[in-house]
Amino acid sequence: MQLDDVLIFLQIASSGSLSAAARAAAKPKTTISHQLKRLEEEIGAPLFVRSSNRLVLNEVGLDFLDHAKNIRRACERGLDAARRQRELAFGTLRIGSGGEFSSNLMGPLVLHFAQRYPDLKLEVMVFRGDALLAARDSLDVILYLGEPPVPQVAELTARMIGRFSFGLYASDAYLKGHGSPGSPTELRSHDLIGYHSGESLMLWNLQDGAKEFSLQPHPRFLTNDYWVAKLAAVHDHGICFIPTFFADLEVEAGLLEPVLPAWRSKEVPMYALFASHRLQNPGLRVLINSLTENFSDVFSYPYHATRTDALRRDARI
Repeated sequence: MQLDDVLIFLQIASSGSLSAAARAAAKPKTTISHQLKRLEEEIGAPLFVRSSNRLVLNEVGLDFLDHAKNIRRACERGLDAARRQRELAFGTLRIGSGGEFSSNLMGPLVLHFAQRYPDLKLEVMVFRGDALLAARDSLDVILYLGEPPVPQVAELTARMIGRFSFGLYASDAYLKGHGSPGSPTELRSHDLIGYHSGESLMLWNLQDGAKEFSLQPHPRFLTNDYWVAKLAAVHDHGICFIPTFFADLEVEAGLLEPVLPAWRSKEVPMYALFASHRLQNPGLRVLINSLTENFSDVFSYPYHATRTDALRRDARI
């Protein structure tokens, strides 16, 4: 029995389809299918039944599931113990994150870490929606924005890495043409740029000290991508509600202006989710510690290149 086949079985069981397992494992679907077939031939029985376009564990698969998890844990513990003896931050770490702010938040955090630990090979995979948690069996750690849903991650340890808040922004041209709101209630008379998660429209929950205000926006412009929301605001389409770190460069460049700057959202947490026994892995441990210690640095990370950056780089060379 090949270990990789067992791991693929766990991924299929978690994600519910060959296609989803292939995306999570970054392998062709044909390879995933071949590995499952090889494992089933070795066991001598099918492990899944197809139900409503999903693969569901049958009785044999359910019996094998706990054994497969124990096999994976035993291998991980053995590998982590061997590396812990020599404190080796070595090998490969597979990091999963959601689609929101991957280039502006997750990317800079991981890249900062990669510069400090060049002996570690990093695989950073970005998933949309529920696909992130469905891929957990193929990942060493998940970087998760917001409070994680307890039922799906009950077997994982959650370590908070940092927090950030949302603010209101619009272009100078828009504010000159429509006026700047003097209070949250005046937002209702403005063109608003809304964000839809794919499941629901995001509420604008604001606070200023002890004062709170909640707005169900009726957006003139609606999107499911924060980059599009920010660009819409830059190009004078209205007021957007985005993370403060996500707007900092545009504010500095004069492309966006803070609106009602005293009113912000409650802070949004970011967690590292991982199997508790994996914290014995030196590489994973230093990754989580590095992300926590350097979280605030991401807000000033140069995530886009400029000619000045290139000249400075050339000067160093």
